[in-house]
Amino acid sequence: MIVSFAWAHVPTVDEGAIRHIKEHEPWRIESFHAAHVNDRVQLDTAERCAPSAHSDGWVNPAEHGGSMLDVVGNGFREPMNVIISGTSDPSVMSDQGLLDYVRSIGFSFECLHLHLGGLQHANLGDGRGYTPQLFEYRSILFRDSPGAWIGACWESLAGGNHFRVWRQNGTEADTGAWFLAVSKEEDVLEQHTISPNGYDVGRDMLVDAATRINHNISLDGRVAILRVYRTDL
Repeated sequence: MIVSFAWAHVPTVDEGAIRHIKEHEPWRIESFHAAHVNDRVQLDTAERCAPSAHSDGWVNPAEHGGSMLDVVGNGFREPMNVIISGTSDPSVMSDQGLLDYVRSIGFSFECLHLHLGGLQHANLGDGRGYTPQLFEYRSILFRDSPGAWIGACWESLAGGNHFRVWRQNGTEADTGAWFLAVSKEEDVLEQHTISPNGYDVGRDMLVDAATRINHNISLDGRVAILRVYRTDL
């Protein structure tokens, strides 16, 4: 796979909006049972047959009332800071294809498909409103480690990079793009809190792996846009 890379800037949401959601729109942060992630062991293998109708392969969620900040169960928000464009190779745009791709850059599903904790929600401005995350993937020791097949058990203990995934495919913005909320976190003794500057560091770690050729943490406001292409190498 070859990956092209660019930066995008998106508007942020201030603390007043966060408080408003928590106090007046609690339905947005309703906790979903963790098993909803575990139920997705059987992944869709259908590939997108044509490139996205949108030239960039994604639409800024703010254009239709969405946000590049997801909603955490405590009412705070975290950034979606990487987008895999809908104009990427079709093989990456299926559920199984995404898993295969992230395995190739050092990530896998959670240890033994077990997910603890609540799910985060995001409004991608595609007409579906706030939806729970589809998947959560964590870093593994190395690309061909057992974690690629049994899950990222080491990262679950030792901390490291991880990301949550949503797909922009509603009627108002059917791009097929994957939106990722990436962050580097501490180990289990630190209760998996986000590392200092962990949002930007996690994003940059993922971009570095791909290109290779709510915690009071400041953000630089940049979102990485990736387009993934298949090669015959």
